[in-house]
Amino acid sequence: MSDLPSVSSSLDQLKQEIIQLRRGKRRGHYRPHKLVMLLAVIDLADRGILEENRILLSDPLLRTFENIFLLVKRKDDLCQPGPPFFHLRSSGFWFHKVRPGREEGYSKLTTTGGGLQIIDHYIEYAYLRDDVYQLIQDPASRRELRLLISRLLNATEENND
Repeated sequence: MSDLPSVSSSLDQLKQEIIQLRRGKRRGHYRPHKLVMLLAVIDLADRGILEENRILLSDPLLRTFENIFLLVKRKDDLCQPGPPFFHLRSSGFWFHKVRPGREEGYSKLTTTGGGLQIIDHYIEYAYLRDDVYQLIQDPASRRELRLLISRLLNATEENND
């Protein structure tokens, strides 16, 4: 028997981590940004674009993020992909490959100011924990994750509009 965790236990763990994501909230409205970023990554995997565990903050991720965001935004949500790309690092499954020589400056960052310049200065790309990347490569797991994220976004919309 293998010592590797089963796909279902890894998927259940990831679902819990997504449910427990810290999300910005303003006037009773949870911001959709981190969930939209995850949906955008799932979409890239669906389209065969995420061939390696390297998530670049450029097209097609930016375009995909914007397209999804425009469908789910509410109230005063602004289409800013930089903050979720940066702040997902607190999730435990999303990491950054810091540009060589910029580790000290990166370690002091607490925000990106909403833009992409600071991210580009410090971060080469994001990558997922190995088990999460494997789940994202599996069509059945992607479907389950998409359903979970959609439910979270819809629950937020229904409860806060």
